Amino acid sequence: MRFNIQKHPITKLLGVIVINDKFKEGTLPAPPIAVINTKEADMLIKYLEKNPNLELDFSDKHGYIKPHPFAETPSVFSGWGLTEDLDIKPEICGPGGLIFSAFPVNNSTYRILSGTSMSSPYIAGVAALYTEVFGEFRKQNQQQFSEQLKTALMNYAIPREERNKLMASVLRQGAGLVDAYNMLTATSFAYPPKINLNDTVHFNGNRKLTIYNVDRKEMKYKLSHLPAPSVNGYNKTFIRNYYQLEYYTRQYASVKFDNYQITVPPGSSVDVSVTFMLPKDLPKDKHYFYSGWLEIIPLDENKPKLTVPYAGLADDARSLLLFQTPKFPALYDYDLKKSIQKKDPIKTFTFKLLNITSGLRDYPSIHLNFTTPTQAVFTEILDVNHHLLGSMENDKKYFPFPKDILEIPKIISWDGFILSEPVSNGKYFIRVRALKMFGDINNEKDYEVWVSPKFRIERHL
Repeated sequence: MRFNIQKHPITKLLGVIVINDKFKEGTLPAPPIAVINTKEADMLIKYLEKNPNLELDFSDKHGYIKPHPFAETPSVFSGWGLTEDLDIKPEICGPGGLIFSAFPVNNSTYRILSGTSMSSPYIAGVAALYTEVFGEFRKQNQQQFSEQLKTALMNYAIPREERNKLMASVLRQGAGLVDAYNMLTATSFAYPPKINLNDTVHFNGNRKLTIYNVDRKEMKYKLSHLPAPSVNGYNKTFIRNYYQLEYYTRQYASVKFDNYQITVPPGSSVDVSVTFMLPKDLPKDKHYFYSGWLEIIPLDENKPKLTVPYAGLADDARSLLLFQTPKFPALYDYDLKKSIQKKDPIKTFTFKLLNITSGLRDYPSIHLNFTTPTQAVFTEILDVNHHLLGSMENDKKYFPFPKDILEIPKIISWDGFILSEPVSNGKYFIRVRALKMFGDINNEKDYEVWVSPKFRIERHL
């Protein structure tokens, strides 16, 4: 709800009142602000209309705690994986929505904030606690200790549901929500901490899971499978946001263990063979991602459950579109403030200053955004005969995660120079090459390619 504070009779120029019955993700603006539900607000407004001089007393200084209906669910602004090589990211989640932070404000209070800046300190704090408890192992082998820490974090994270009551995809939450107590008191571990199943071309369904028992007594476990709904994040040429995602709840990956119950002696480990089978009958050409967790459940009810996330693409990764066509890539005209189309008249760039206040210059710029992560992007200058002259800028691993089409694109501009030498006046093209998933950087066939409309360079020295 949005209205003019200065004209609203209730606020008396002192602040804003938010009237809303539905909880939404986010953080309220800085005070002075008050929140009230619609029913009670309507009642108060009617009283005020009949009694303009009525004074309302809200002098109660006590705070009240009310459970948030979406607590322990992924935030709508939380990012999605997988990475450019279908690696599981994120790996772990921490509390990050509407956090009572350490950001001081007036009157000795603290601001309520949301975002990675809130969740990251939680994970860092849990890592610090783990290091304090088990830090002596760090002195022996720091790399091994780091892997041990990550394994503990992921093993004892708790998978959570979305707001629609379906399990949140591993692409959304990784192993799940961090659980400090369980990981700090753990006596069992499962390795590897995650299983990447790649795409259908690179799929390997036969994997090994090792269960470690560092307790002083024998431990028995049963093994099970917790699937998450397959999810489709693509809509023809652009990546979907959270509200547009398609869940396919009737099809999951299948998992078989060579043993569904194992016994591990104290200070020992046991290997378990795990067989993954792709989901059946998923809609073709929809690019569905499947995921879930392997569950290792101690028969001792006093011991916490362990989980190992897995994820994969039920399609050939090379079939995923990289460019967000038709909007991106785009050759941009800052003078007309629009993208240049191939049907448009040839644009002439002079490299003159267009706006002395902003420093905006008349030069060719490419706007880039991607539906799918890529390991390497090359932006190149071609002459009028499409011969390669040189590069504008090469961006290896600049786009390891997909970017939503609503976000600000990356802008790459050309100064009209190749190897520190200005090019002559004439006609040119800009070519953008993006490496496909699992592509060979030295194989031209493994790139998605876009060539700009023809443009003209005309310097006046």
